[in-house]
Amino acid sequence: MKMYNKKKLFLIMILLSTMMMMSSTKWLSMWLAMEINLMMTIPLIFSVKNKEISEKTMIYFLTQTMASILFLMMVISKSMNMGMFFIKSLMTLSMMIKLGVPPFHLWMPEMLNKMNWMIMFIMITIQKINPLMIISQLMEKTLIFPLIMIVSSTLGSISGINQISMNKIMAFSSINHLSWIMMCMMNNNNLWMKYFLIYMLITLALCTMFNKNLVFFINQMNMNLPTFMKVMIMLMMLNLGGLPPLPGFFMKWMTIESILNIPSSYLTMTLMMFSSMITLLFYMRMSYYMMMTQSMNLKFMLHNKNYSYKNLYILLMMNLLLPMMILV
Repeated sequence: MKMYNKKKLFLIMILLSTMMMMSSTKWLSMWLAMEINLMMTIPLIFSVKNKEISEKTMIYFLTQTMASILFLMMVISKSMNMGMFFIKSLMTLSMMIKLGVPPFHLWMPEMLNKMNWMIMFIMITIQKINPLMIISQLMEKTLIFPLIMIVSSTLGSISGINQISMNKIMAFSSINHLSWIMMCMMNNNNLWMKYFLIYMLITLALCTMFNKNLVFFINQMNMNLPTFMKVMIMLMMLNLGGLPPLPGFFMKWMTIESILNIPSSYLTMTLMMFSSMITLLFYMRMSYYMMMTQSMNLKFMLHNKNYSYKNLYILLMMNLLLPMMILV
């Protein structure tokens, strides 16, 4: 009997739970969608059975469960005579733990370190949709959100500078982008969905490339790839950093434009722009390693002449053209 692909089943269930979250109108059904999502993600992470992966799975499970318990307690407390601001604040706090937003971010880079790139992609994109949907419902123009955004963008950029692990760099980059997504939410519009979709496309291209070439550390960026391929990968990294005139810059520009009608957010916006420039620094360092150095003596890094990059070319071209259509 032919074995079915379990990974595909779990991935379909994750996507279905995300759709359930998007169509939910009750807090309890949102919590249920998040729990289904969690139960389907655990087997994906634990696909390779060893001590290190077991530890990562346990870290993820305990963190997410703790956040879910806090969220459920606040949903039940809504029927009691407790202050709505207190309940909303704790619900937001539980989602911040799930997202790995500072100061609750310490579990995330350590868990994602040395993880398979396709699992990494799911963790830093698809797994963020459910908590972001809830935060968008709870978003209020209070002092707490600008503070979260400043801490998130600053820590996400500064912590990534000294890293040599590509997984950790992508994790800290994700933390930095979360602050921009939350800024999009401040104006109560759907711009954050466009931003997240473009971020997802760029991350998919980079994770696919790193997965194909088995790149896990920054010194492995000296790959013997065709020059055109190197240029495309460099563009994707600078795109994620937000260098003009790439689509990654335009999505940040649109975020800034949408927030200009809130004068109190000018300081937040300025600090986030500076932190974004720091993020661009470590993407440029990665690009330097790839463009200026070439491996001649490391046999495992030699370019396979028979290897087809056709699908990756299509994905990279889509990344440069599709975001412009989304932002229109």
